[in-house]
Amino acid sequence: MATKKKKFNFQELLIRLFFLCHILAMFALVFALLAAIIPPDQIWVFSFFGLVFLPIFIVNIGFTIIWILLRRKFWLLSIIPLVLGFSSFLNHFNIRFSSEKNTTASSIKVMSFNVRDFLVPDGEKANAFLLNTFQFIESEKPQIICFQDFTLHYKGKYSTESLKDFLHLPYSSFRNYFNYTIPTGASGLAIYSKYPIIDSSWIKFEEEYIGMYVDIQCKTEIIRVFSIHLQSYRLFDEDKIILTSPTAYGDMNKLKIKSDSRRIAWKLRWAFKRRAPEARLIAETIKKSPYPVIVCGDFNDTPASYTYHTITKNLKDPYHSFGSGIAKTYNQSKYPFRIDYILHSDKLECLNTHINTTQASDHNMVTAIFKPFGEDHIK
Repeated sequence: MATKKKKFNFQELLIRLFFLCHILAMFALVFALLAAIIPPDQIWVFSFFGLVFLPIFIVNIGFTIIWILLRRKFWLLSIIPLVLGFSSFLNHFNIRFSSEKNTTASSIKVMSFNVRDFLVPDGEKANAFLLNTFQFIESEKPQIICFQDFTLHYKGKYSTESLKDFLHLPYSSFRNYFNYTIPTGASGLAIYSKYPIIDSSWIKFEEEYIGMYVDIQCKTEIIRVFSIHLQSYRLFDEDKIILTSPTAYGDMNKLKIKSDSRRIAWKLRWAFKRRAPEARLIAETIKKSPYPVIVCGDFNDTPASYTYHTITKNLKDPYHSFGSGIAKTYNQSKYPFRIDYILHSDKLECLNTHINTTQASDHNMVTAIFKPFGEDHIK
């Protein structure tokens, strides 16, 4: 007797393909979670997944919702990495349920801003651009500012001294990225303050200064404020065009696409590996502080990275409590990279934080408002 042929089930085939795609997405999410734990100077491949954590997480949410709608029990397994990664997700995208805490005239606003060396864009006049940038910074009325990629002459109409007067911040400290001396100006990191700076120092990694800190006397309390700038990817304009506008590949031949992709991947890997020991050095310096700290800076890495998790250990990220929407601090990419931060000790109380968009730099400005330091305002 002839056996009956099994009827082809197209729906079951689609479910199996869907299942396979979800398995791959789950592995990608697990790798992205490992990026925060495993040092990239030991194993760097996970860092690539951490760089695009947000879309990977969202794709996994979508798969899980569909399994629930199909009433397949696989969602019970797929939800595990989502739960493990939810905290990191909130550092990329957050929905604020609580209202902003009340601020007063005595509240202290801290700003972190990578100003891209105050580089004047093509087609703009230098004086007009610098005036607009100074005015934009002043409009936020900060009491403490941490700058990265800060390049200005010491004297002149738009200089380190005139900025001090413009912002009404009488105290400042500077640290060049390298040991060479620029006799006429600063080129590196800077901190401006309304309050007296009683001490300052810097953090050196190999031949480059990646951070500086100052001790600020706020009434009866001393606060240590850091301005740090970790290793960038050193991407050229051509690299950035490819990353920010993938359609640019349409005009390239296969050999160029291959060579460009390899070059960019090598730069990313090199930066991942170099930032790992930088982050450990920063974290160790923070740990040794005898005072409460505020850490501002351009980490050049996302909240899913080893860099972020190493530095934020024992610190609070106010965006987790007060952030709203998608966090984007690098404004030259369509992808929402959050790489600039303000962090603080648990002893300090943050009232609010904002990411302020601007065309004055390729980075957006980050601000945080704190309850006044000193006079029993420390927890």
